[in-house]
Amino acid sequence: MKRMATPGVLRLLESLADGTVEEFSPVINEDGEVSYPDVDRHLDVNDRDSYSVLESLAQREILYREFREKAYVCPECGRDGMMYTTVCAECGSQNTVEQELYKHVECGCLAPKNQFQVGEGEYVCPDCQLTVRPEQMDVLHRHVCQTCGESGAGSVGALRCRECLSVCEPQKAIEWVLYSYGFEQYGRQWLTTQLSARQALVEMLDDRGFTVEVDAYIRDDSNETPVHLYGEEDLLGDRVVGAVHERPNQQDVERLHMAATPVDARTILVSTSGTVTEQAEELAQTHDIGLLSYQQDGTLAREYTTATRAEGSSSMLKRLTSSVRRQLN
Repeated sequence: MKRMATPGVLRLLESLADGTVEEFSPVINEDGEVSYPDVDRHLDVNDRDSYSVLESLAQREILYREFREKAYVCPECGRDGMMYTTVCAECGSQNTVEQELYKHVECGCLAPKNQFQVGEGEYVCPDCQLTVRPEQMDVLHRHVCQTCGESGAGSVGALRCRECLSVCEPQKAIEWVLYSYGFEQYGRQWLTTQLSARQALVEMLDDRGFTVEVDAYIRDDSNETPVHLYGEEDLLGDRVVGAVHERPNQQDVERLHMAATPVDARTILVSTSGTVTEQAEELAQTHDIGLLSYQQDGTLAREYTTATRAEGSSSMLKRLTSSVRRQLN
């Protein structure tokens, strides 16, 4: 379920916009999993996990995604930063050394030069005991295991944990592909629009005598629900909960209604694209939610356009009708 402009998402994007965070970078946590602490500290408990949020923003080209590195996590202790090493294919020992070995072509004996040489320029095969001329021997380079004595053309690649020192085959380690995320140019414009629409709603309520709290929480006995803004009018005790979304859908309407219910507040939903889905419009009418659109001149209007589907860009949506809805009293 896509949730684009939750209070938590706006907070984390604001931290990019004001320079608090240059980009969102990954770390491997104590559980051996990828996390984004600079994202987690801004998201609310009902937001999706940080990776899903970042991926959603990257898919919308609000954020860029840039490859950083691959990390390998130890399957034994969960720590990252495993080191590449080589091991003996026979016994698994890391104690292998590349050596120059002589091979007697006739009998196939393979041994270091010092085991063949019996004098200056004189060689005897340590296996068959025949005198061997230099041209009867091949010189080979082999990895020789100092633990079991096995020799081979090459040792086997493995990963060694720096923490618990265990060694495992590369395919048994936990592989993470790490990405960092930062603002695309469109992302800055998108955020500016969302924040400007929210501020326009704040000013509208302020003009009507409301005391407004931005990025607020609605609390009841068991829940704490984040909302874009909450306003109270002291004289008559009126309450308003407001939300701002690019293209409000049915889920946005339902969440706004559920957030406002515990405090018996009226609700206002602003579309920054000027478009809402048909399902959102129908549900808003059912819950008596006021629908507004944010205009290019920075004002709010009671006119909006309904669309046949919830996803995709505004230019791809089929616009059906434009109508004036209820005036907020």
